[in-house]
Order: sequence, then structure tokens, then C-alpha cells
Amino acid sequence: MRAITPDEFVQWNRAEARAYGNRLDNDPEVLRPHFDLDRSIAVFDEGNIVGGAHSHRIEMSVPGSSLATAGVANIAVQPTHRRQGVLTRMMHHQIRDIHERGEPLAALFASESAIYGRFGYGIGSLREQWTIERQHNAYARRHESHGKVVFVDPEDITKELPEVSRRSTVGRPGVIQKTIHLWERESQAPEHRQGGRGGLFYVAYVDGGTVDGYAKYRTSGTTLVVNELMAITEEANAALWRFCFEVDLVTITEADRRPVDDPLPWMLADPRRLHRTTRDGMWLRLVDVAAALKTRHYMESGGLVLDVRDDLCTWNEGRFELEGSSKGAICRSSNSSPDLVLSVRDLASAYLGTVSFTTLSRAGLVDECTPGALQRADRMFAVQHQPWTPYGF
Repeated sequence: MRAITPDEFVQWNRAEARAYGNRLDNDPEVLRPHFDLDRSIAVFDEGNIVGGAHSHRIEMSVPGSSLATAGVANIAVQPTHRRQGVLTRMMHHQIRDIHERGEPLAALFASESAIYGRFGYGIGSLREQWTIERQHNAYARRHESHGKVVFVDPEDITKELPEVSRRSTVGRPGVIQKTIHLWERESQAPEHRQGGRGGLFYVAYVDGGTVDGYAKYRTSGTTLVVNELMAITEEANAALWRFCFEVDLVTITEADRRPVDDPLPWMLADPRRLHRTTRDGMWLRLVDVAAALKTRHYMESGGLVLDVRDDLCTWNEGRFELEGSSKGAICRSSNSSPDLVLSVRDLASAYLGTVSFTTLSRAGLVDECTPGALQRADRMFAVQHQPWTPYGF
């Protein structure tokens, strides 16, 4: 097991594609300029790559702040080498490497949700998938729009849409903004030059010359699928959804990766007709518990002693005394009696506010040693906006 060399880059990409049953259709050289070879992992068997993983440094929003995070991706094991400990070996190595790089968090999107809990990852954010039929998408109240919806040429999406995305997610934990090179790659995707049905379209809501929102969608038969919809104002949000609902020849509107506290269900006259499915979004790992806890801000001032269990990262194993407020926090090792006892995996799920400590306790995952500590923790870790991770990395 080692990092790959420049000459092995294409082979490494081909091995990843093969592990997921895909063909390597895209030119891997497009990825090379933004690929850190030093952060790659490859497992070899007789000179052939049979497993791989990668990570890159990103910034994730946490309550009141942002934090350096390792974006973990490209995890793959060849079907010929499954159940031989390859994945476990790679994940252990990667987490130690991330810690040495001084990145307190690691995040990933799991192809199988049963895998990563054993490496200390917990569900860091949730997302919803929606489906609604055209005859049931009326609003409960009339929404007036003073602006207009216009199409945006794919080549122009890098000009104003990234700033709309940033402004529309201010204050929401779990967000990882798309880097400009990802916007540029999206704007230059080959499908924009292909003919036929099923193209990708961008529309923006413009009011007084200012872009206040945008939507990215495609159609499949009589279904319109909203891939992204970001809005800075309530007016832009209502207008963009109305546009997506009323495109001609469309009878069903679908959307994926919506936040669980999205206002749209409450805007509908018949919300029952919106079919909603909630599932895990981003998975989070606290690589450095103390650094993660002292960087975020807290809804209510208070103190807790957390006894954290972490079999993989010995530096996280132990008790941490946390003093938090809306302005920041102090976190240090402690010998005091614990208020709560929990695993690093479950602390990761509560860290951004995805789930309350009380709910975790009712699930048998948190032990309350001090009466009232669960409620105190719930109030401290509460968030105004639910965690959401609308983009991959």
C-alpha cells in the first residue's frame, strides 16, 4: 500500500471505475491538475492496483464557523479482492494521515451505508428526495414575483451562480461549496454540445438586474428533475419552483438532495401529495475531537464533560471538558466525572445538529451520567438551519 506515481494515475482511475462496474469514459487527464498524488492510496497485488482511495482538503461550514475537512472519495476495492481486509487497511491509514495533516474532520458520501460506521463515521447530514404530480403542485398562498426567470448559457454559470450558492447557504452547517474548477468543468461538460433529449439546463431568477437564485434541471420523458435550486430570497425560491412545476409537457417534478427543513413542503396547498424520502447525505468523522468541538459555536452557553469512545484514534479516547457559547468554545482533556458517554461516531452525528443527544440516548447510543446533561447538550448543539450538503466533492 502506497501513494501512486504520476505514471500510475490512469491505471488508478481505471481500477476505481472497474470496482463500481463502470467504464472509464471520461479522459482522466481532466482530473489530474486537481489531484494530489500525495493524498492517494493504492493497494497493489503483483503490480496491479486492486484497491484505492483519495482525499483532498476542503472547507466545511460548521455552526458559526468553518473547518478544514478531508473530503474522502474514490474508495474502491476490486471485486477480486473483496473481504480480504483491503478497505480496512486503507481507511485506517487514511485517518491517521488526515490527523497528521491537521484536518480535524473527514467527510464522505457512502455508496453503502453499513460500511463506514466501523471507522468512526456517523451521519453528518440528511437529504430528502421529492416527487410531486403536476395537478397537486399549487401553492397555499399566492406568491408574487417582481423579477423574471431567464435561461443561463452553460458557459456563463461560473459568473454569478457560485456567489448565489454561497449566499443562499450562509449559516447552514454541513455545506461544502463547489470550487471554481468544478464549476468550470461543469460548464464545459461534453453533454452541453450533444443533441437530443435529456439535456441539462440552467435558469436564473433576476430582479432589478441582480441574480437572486438559480435552478439546474433536466427532463426525462414527462418528468422534470431538479438537480439544484438555490435561492437567496423567498421571492426567488417561490418563482423558481413555480417555473419548474409549470414547464410544458411535464407531468411530474422530482428533486434530490433537498434539506430536511426546506420551506417548499409548507408552501404547498396539499403537502401530502409531495412524496418525501429521507436518507443519509454526508457522513462525518471527527478526526480530532477537541479541535472540532472548540471551533464550532453553540446556541446556548454551557458546559459538558464528554467521555468519548474511539477505538481507532487513540488521541480521541477519553474525557473532554467543553465550555461553549455563541462566540466560540474551549475544549480540553479532563479527569472530571463525565456528563455523557458516547462513541465518536454518534458524536459526529450530533456535531452539526443533525440529531439531538436525547434522540441518540433513546436509541441506546448515549449514556447520561449527570441528570439534565442531555437537555443541556441538546440546547448547546441546537442549530437554526438543519445541516445540508448539497454538493459532492
